[in-house]
Amino acid sequence: MDKIRIAIADDHHLLLDGLRALMQKQKEIEIVGLYDNGRALYEALPNIVPQIALVDINMPEMNGEELTRKIKEKYPAVSVIALSMYDDAGHIMEMIEAGVSGYILKNVTDKELLEAVRTVANGRMYFSNEVADKITGIALQHQKRTEGIEELKLTEREKEILKLIAEEMSNAQIAETLFISERTVETHRKNMLRKTNNKTIVGLLKYAFENRII
Repeated sequence: MDKIRIAIADDHHLLLDGLRALMQKQKEIEIVGLYDNGRALYEALPNIVPQIALVDINMPEMNGEELTRKIKEKYPAVSVIALSMYDDAGHIMEMIEAGVSGYILKNVTDKELLEAVRTVANGRMYFSNEVADKITGIALQHQKRTEGIEELKLTEREKEILKLIAEEMSNAQIAETLFISERTVETHRKNMLRKTNNKTIVGLLKYAFENRII
């Protein structure tokens, strides 16, 4: 059985030492590199050929997000697991969008850390319970936002006009651009204000941005 080849990048040397000690005790895991910044790990990839890269997010020279993106672009076969102290939705989504196969917090037990490595090595994804809860919350918020947009039922023409309003075009400019009358533009404005329950264009634009309509 082939060993799980793993490379680790973290700028905290004590943590690196602890991870090395833990991994070296596992018969099925082989450490192929330890690095204190993202760039060093990335530049070593052609020579070490890991199956998994375990990376911190906040590192000098190249942070975890940039490192993950570069790895997935040039070495897509390498799976990346984020090991971080950050449990906020922003960092989690950034790393997921960058292409990680797992995200675990630094307060996890050795047992869970090893479970994450083995799970990802088997081609599946792994997220700490706290991280999984955050992802679920984000998904629910997105669902509600999407449902809210659907309930508005803005027409394609209204969305088109809304985008032009966001570009600070006047009614006359919008009318000229879309080959419609200024009266029609004004009617669409009023309808959108009514549908979104706003009284001003500023409120309408704020609503549109918050709900990702534009």
